[in-house]
Amino acid sequence: MGNRLKNDLIIISLLDGNGPTGVETHFNQLIHEARIYGIDGAFISPYPSGRIWAKFARALARAIRLVSKEFADILGRWVDSKVIEAKLSSALSNRPSGAEPVTLYAQDPLSARAALMTRKTHACRVVAVIHYNVSEAYELFMKGEAKIDGPLWRFVMSTERKTLPQVDQIIFVSEFMRKVVFDRLPKIASVPQTVIPNFVPRSDAEGNQPELNADMISIGTLEPRKNQAFLLRVLARTNSLGYAYTLTLVGSGPDQAKLKALAKELDLEKQVQFAGFQKNAARLIPRHRVLVHAAQVENMPITLIEALALGRPILAPAVGGITEIFSDAVEGYYWPLDDIDAAAALLIKTLSDTETYHRFAQAALARYRKKFDSNLLVGHWLTTILSQQFLPRTYHHEIHLYR
Repeated sequence: MGNRLKNDLIIISLLDGNGPTGVETHFNQLIHEARIYGIDGAFISPYPSGRIWAKFARALARAIRLVSKEFADILGRWVDSKVIEAKLSSALSNRPSGAEPVTLYAQDPLSARAALMTRKTHACRVVAVIHYNVSEAYELFMKGEAKIDGPLWRFVMSTERKTLPQVDQIIFVSEFMRKVVFDRLPKIASVPQTVIPNFVPRSDAEGNQPELNADMISIGTLEPRKNQAFLLRVLARTNSLGYAYTLTLVGSGPDQAKLKALAKELDLEKQVQFAGFQKNAARLIPRHRVLVHAAQVENMPITLIEALALGRPILAPAVGGITEIFSDAVEGYYWPLDDIDAAAALLIKTLSDTETYHRFAQAALARYRKKFDSNLLVGHWLTTILSQQFLPRTYHHEIHLYR
């Protein structure tokens, strides 16, 4: 808490930065790239926190959970926002008077609300990025953690509604989500906003051909929205047509037991590997021929961009921002989630037709280089977040973690 903030960027998130989510991939990579640009910033989350009042409130939330999970989650989120406010106040208290305003880059609406509270007493520019799919409340509903129009749903939607119109800049990672949020909150029309796709750095594995582990790989939390059961059913259908493919499912989550049971029911146990959580899961993509995805809704999934960067074709549904990542029959196929037979046919064509496969693979790498290469996008991200231009890249200071 005594470290002095030396520069003008603080990234704020409810997540601790050590998990497998695309949000964490985004801001961890941005921190790395900011360092290359000579930007010395900070990362703040609610964890860890040794504050006694926070420990007491979280203990109270655990007790309330015995009666109402949703009210317990509301209290937990409120505590998280207050911890972020306290950490921001501590970090900014050492800032010299007359310094340029700090940019607080919030990864979710509740973090943005904490940043707006901080702006009341400190010179700050608040930038919010929209990572979620449709809404945070909808994501919680899909996970079974919130009921539609229940207390947690209303709390999360109210936070978004009150927060986004007040920030200084909104960044969307897909045009799809810009339209969804604008339709819900027309008041954000007065807020400067832009759409910038996610990026991934060029891979050291580009051009390499490592030994294959399996035909297909899917990366993501094992949860209803990600819909991995669809992948198992497609695999069973290709089996019935005489094509026995293999699949690696990377990730953990609440659906793991159900998916393992389904794999056993469909007699796929020898063809499906449940790899669990893997740090830097993208490193596994080159050991597979294609990346498959079956989410029912998505914003701008980084794992698909990672596949492009590694020259791997993609099979994914045409939902949300996925159509902004790749084109049907160019870098892969859009497969229908409501037609197992049609999806199986597209998978067979991709993996059995050598000409089609190589055409998709070459197009995937070309698409990455043209649209998602970090060399093209990082400067745009940083100039938008900080609202300023940058000097040429030079290694400089460190990123501080405020506890």
